[in-house]
Amino acid sequence: MDIMNIYNHSPIFLQNIFTTIGGYQLKRQRFDQEYRTFLNEYKQRDYSDKKRMNELHNRLFLDLLEHAVQKSPFYRDFYKDVNWDAIQSVDDIKNLPILEKETVRQNIAKMYTLPYKKAVKTNTSGTTGKSLLFLHEKSDDHRHLAYLDFFKSEHGFIALKMKKASFNSAKIVPPNQKKTVFWRDNLSTKQRFYSGYHCQGNNVQYYVENLNRYQPQAIDGYPSALYEIAKYIVDHNISLDFQPIAIFPTAEILPPHYKTLIAKAFNCPVRDQYSSSERAPFVYECRCGKLHYRMDTGVIETDEDNDIIVTCFHSRGTPLIRYRIGDQMIFADPSEKCPCGCCFPVVEKIIGRSLEYLQSKSNGRFSSVYMSLVSEDFRNSVKGMQFVQNSIDTIDIYVAQDVGYTADMDQIIIKKLQYSLGQDMNFVIHHVDFIPREKSGKFRLLKNNIIR
Repeated sequence: MDIMNIYNHSPIFLQNIFTTIGGYQLKRQRFDQEYRTFLNEYKQRDYSDKKRMNELHNRLFLDLLEHAVQKSPFYRDFYKDVNWDAIQSVDDIKNLPILEKETVRQNIAKMYTLPYKKAVKTNTSGTTGKSLLFLHEKSDDHRHLAYLDFFKSEHGFIALKMKKASFNSAKIVPPNQKKTVFWRDNLSTKQRFYSGYHCQGNNVQYYVENLNRYQPQAIDGYPSALYEIAKYIVDHNISLDFQPIAIFPTAEILPPHYKTLIAKAFNCPVRDQYSSSERAPFVYECRCGKLHYRMDTGVIETDEDNDIIVTCFHSRGTPLIRYRIGDQMIFADPSEKCPCGCCFPVVEKIIGRSLEYLQSKSNGRFSSVYMSLVSEDFRNSVKGMQFVQNSIDTIDIYVAQDVGYTADMDQIIIKKLQYSLGQDMNFVIHHVDFIPREKSGKFRLLKNNIIR
């Protein structure tokens, strides 16, 4: 019996203990002296000093470029025709070729700069239907986490010292659980996890009641789940017994009406942010409500269609330089100055991928974030996946197979979808050679044809 089976067949109080033990192990790995050193470094930088920040931006870029060429077999070959005399600073970045997702998928093993055993591993969310394994140096992990906690500290939340509630896609609720207890505690970090899968319909009242008892000082997680909570609070005219310092949505785009309603329900600021499992550069909201592209975490370029091309300073284990990540962003006029004093460019809008969803018969709506997790077990065994809904009770799954795909994987896909969308749904898998893109050239992970 594997660990998840033991967890799923244990009483809830034991599941909380398992969650806390796992959290304590992660805490020891991630919140060490190096993490604290990075956090202090970020806090001490003068972000109003444009000259110094540009110098840092330039140095970090050149360091990453040198590291990639020296350590990664892929980049030595990918850059064989580059004129290095034309690359003297980050201003010359356009002299390097753009890295497309398909190129990464085909060559990712050659991109790694460190052994598998020494790496911190993350899977991309696979919103193009393909999940990839990224290896990171431990320092990558510490830098990225420290920067995220620095962002939250700017708004008054101190990690590990204050309680927080997190809404995510962790499968903390066993498939056959009957009790309406959709949360588990990680006492080691003062964190309560709430299942994003079950935050729908009649269940929402239990989430609101538990949040009112738990009284977190910050809330983070998926906007789609937070919106359901906020809508219930506002619709039922509920006055909460607590007021968070701030709410930090993540993973999905944050539509303006979501942000407005969440802020109204919890009577606190909602601070947007952008990054990715690939460790894309941070964009986050300051105290004045402006989004800033954080130049000390990477390079963001935009093309004529507002597609962004990222260079990631926190991904040295799997370097990503001029990577077309698949999201979109609109920058404000370069002359715009923010009252907060930060010299970093202001972002007018994070477009990301559209907030499409599939509709289940009994479990509500599920956005692309949940569907993207379906492919994570397959990594390079699929070229792509797409989920199409033409009726309320059936989902068609198109799978473009690659070497290593087996018939057993069909059942894994169905089992994962049953966990989220429900046992009363039909799932039909189609094996195809390729999945066509839209006329615009964009790939759509979800196509819901019943909501037109």
